[in-house]
Amino acid sequence: VHAMIGADTLLPMSAASTLLTVFGVHVAAMASPGPNFLLVSQAAVRHSRRQALLMAAGVAAGAVVLSGAAVVGLGVVLTRLHPLYLAVRIAGGAYLIWLAIQMWRNATRPTLAQGAPRAVTSGQCFRTGLLTNLTNPKALVFFGSVLTALLPVGLPVWVSVAAVVIIGLNGLWWHFMLAVVFSSLPVQRAYARAKVWIDRIVGTILAGIGVRLLGG
Repeated sequence: VHAMIGADTLLPMSAASTLLTVFGVHVAAMASPGPNFLLVSQAAVRHSRRQALLMAAGVAAGAVVLSGAAVVGLGVVLTRLHPLYLAVRIAGGAYLIWLAIQMWRNATRPTLAQGAPRAVTSGQCFRTGLLTNLTNPKALVFFGSVLTALLPVGLPVWVSVAAVVIIGLNGLWWHFMLAVVFSSLPVQRAYARAKVWIDRIVGTILAGIGVRLLGG
């Protein structure tokens, strides 16, 4: 991807084509399952649609923060300052491992549909989505390099602002869609039948991602 859209090889584009490219590339990046996908889908089937939507809003808010930072050049600074990037990577890895541990610990607990109490508050849901995105080094690299390459120097300020808005809206509709799909009754019933194993498998995947981040 970097080779295809690197800053040095990027052809001049109109504002409209630039924004369309930002839209398409960001959607493609979101479509690749990662921590955000797992987080929102699990919240939808384990808790409720409302909690999943709040986590989705947190994820989208994180995307706005990261893309806004990239627009003003902070993303490039972060990716080029190895100690700072390393600190973020370690924090992200540790956070994902913590989420995985919580998922394993709660694997045998019933879902809300089975009468379990609401496990977390609305604020906690939003913060979890926000922190998961902000501490994801892959997101930092994406916004700090790919987005920077798509928004070369010389474009009007409004184009950069519009790009951030597009990314925020992308994050909302994509993760809201995940929340709605995975909170549907058929999906929740299927999940309830295999909850223990699904939670442990997803927890293991999250832990694996976290370990990879810690190990570099």
